[in-house]
Amino acid sequence: MKEEPLINTFVIEEIRKYITPKENRIGKVNIYGTERIYNTIGHVCVLMKKELEEYMDYDIGSYCKDDWNVAQKLMVNGCDPLPRRRCLTRASKVYQKPYPINESLWKLPDGRNVRWSNYQCRNFECLSSKNPKRGYSKCTGCFEMVKEKLKWVNNSSLPVDFLISDVLGVKPGEIRIGLDFGVGTGTFAARMREKNVTIVSTALNLGAPFSEMIALRGLIPLYATLNQRLPFFDNTMDLIHTTGFMDGWIDLLLMDYILFDWDRILRPGGLLWIDRFFCTRKDLDDYMYMFLQFRYKKHNWAIAPKSKDEVYLSALLEKPPRAI
Repeated sequence: MKEEPLINTFVIEEIRKYITPKENRIGKVNIYGTERIYNTIGHVCVLMKKELEEYMDYDIGSYCKDDWNVAQKLMVNGCDPLPRRRCLTRASKVYQKPYPINESLWKLPDGRNVRWSNYQCRNFECLSSKNPKRGYSKCTGCFEMVKEKLKWVNNSSLPVDFLISDVLGVKPGEIRIGLDFGVGTGTFAARMREKNVTIVSTALNLGAPFSEMIALRGLIPLYATLNQRLPFFDNTMDLIHTTGFMDGWIDLLLMDYILFDWDRILRPGGLLWIDRFFCTRKDLDDYMYMFLQFRYKKHNWAIAPKSKDEVYLSALLEKPPRAI
């Protein structure tokens, strides 16, 4: 078999083995309709050769290095998807049994269940919004359960703050599964679980153990970046909710790709909940066009000032049938 040119780019043997096409052992076409399997890596992986080889430099069957931060750096910079590895993931040496589900939704997890070596903090209490050195900037207070319990269930003075009960009331009994795309510790998913709705929460460990926190609450974390095509089939989600991550810093072309991917996975009649998106006043028209280009039905649309030069935008939109 002719060696693929990409293989010659790398020195580390595990990478070379990973990306080499794997022919079917029985010599027949497999269930995917092909004669071999190609393992994928993001094209930026070639540009980040040093970091990728560090990530894949391990002894097969031994413990992986404590290098998840290298993996996340690769992902955030576009080396996504990462290659699989044949080493054993590390866990905390004093890992404890998680709390039962009735407790775990609104109880701060046991800090012994997290590897803290790559964070400024060494426990959950350190992640308090009152601590300026906690190591993360987004989602202020999201590790504080007392504050989190107030989100999406209490009225506020801003018209951009929608309540979960009002949103679910738009489609009584129809919202069963969805995606929460943002930065957080799973509180939106926890509230929706109380309403018998299953929500997958995207997470990156940007300065704090967001993924572990979501999982320890008994919820579903999806370790995904803005670069990644969402691993859901077309027309399957009842709801997409986004807050706190995709705001006015984002490039318009990148946002276009993201929104078209959301449109792909949202089913006809599904709801897109834009929650407190903020941008500068001068960019508002551009971002409004981005959200309105799909001609979704408007159930709610609200704008409120965030500061002198910035505004909040919240919207509840319904995907049309588009019958062919």
